[in-house]
Amino acid sequence: MKRISVVIIGMGRMGKTRYEAMKRHGGYDIIAVCDSNAANLKGYDEKIYEDWQECIDENDADAVIVCTYNVMIPEIVCYSLKKGHAVFSEKPPGRNLQDTLQMKNALDQSDNLILKFGFNHRYHNSVIEAKALLDSKILGDVVCARGVYGKAGSLKFSDEWRNDTSLSGGGIMLDQGIHMLDLMYYFMGKFISIQSSVDQLVWKDMPTEDSAFSILRTEDGRVASLHSSAIQWRHKFNLDLICTEGFISLNGLLTSSMSYGEEKVSYYRKDLEAKDGKLGKPVEHTMCFDTDESWDYEMIEFYKAVAENKSVEQGTIEDAVNLMEMLERIYCC
Repeated sequence: MKRISVVIIGMGRMGKTRYEAMKRHGGYDIIAVCDSNAANLKGYDEKIYEDWQECIDENDADAVIVCTYNVMIPEIVCYSLKKGHAVFSEKPPGRNLQDTLQMKNALDQSDNLILKFGFNHRYHNSVIEAKALLDSKILGDVVCARGVYGKAGSLKFSDEWRNDTSLSGGGIMLDQGIHMLDLMYYFMGKFISIQSSVDQLVWKDMPTEDSAFSILRTEDGRVASLHSSAIQWRHKFNLDLICTEGFISLNGLLTSSMSYGEEKVSYYRKDLEAKDGKLGKPVEHTMCFDTDESWDYEMIEFYKAVAENKSVEQGTIEDAVNLMEMLERIYCC
């Protein structure tokens, strides 16, 4: 196996998650880790840095892994690309569309370099199975979708960095709801008509939203509704995909907190004559999953892009621009 050298900028929760996934893969040589908080660097055998630019400059790495606050992502990504490194960056792709376009411009000016953004939900087993069902056309075409992604907040939720607009750029919609928006975009295509209500329903003194409701429509008339919430008071993930010949439901999501419930995907074909079941209760097929390999699948794809000159399939700069264009309209409408 060809080995590629990387440095990781940002060793908080996501930096550690990517570090562990690359270690499991075996094709990555992690030569340095960096974080402005020295406490996050304890226990690592790799070279450690507190200055990200120094870390990149002093290590001739094949790739830079960016796991920082949203506000820092564009500068580090653009700098890395200009220095000739492939880049993997956490979502969101900056605080706003302007940040994303800045990175697109840097990539366009680079010499065929690789830039991939981390949207690990596409790599969850339930999502992989749902996409396969849609691609097979056995349930026809998806015509509408309903999605809810909610979390419980916490006692110190309003003080988290994600709710500091100078660092994050937005609230629950940008931080978590972007995953549901990305899945809807993945399954249905880009939404061109968007109506939304972005609100502070409980945390009224917080500078960011605690709820976002959106109705979205594609150019060919397919419709989706999305609710991103920090006031669900219980972690919840649910996505229904209604097709011309059947129905798919994704419920629960395996995460490190194990608080979103069992991850499963169910589907059934419409049975209007009740040949296979009772009217209104057709035969249902359900797949359940007890492992989450999404982080591993994502780092496998990035490895192939860098080491084997493969194309980035998920989390492309085009995906990032489209998502941030839609998010900008959600926040503005």
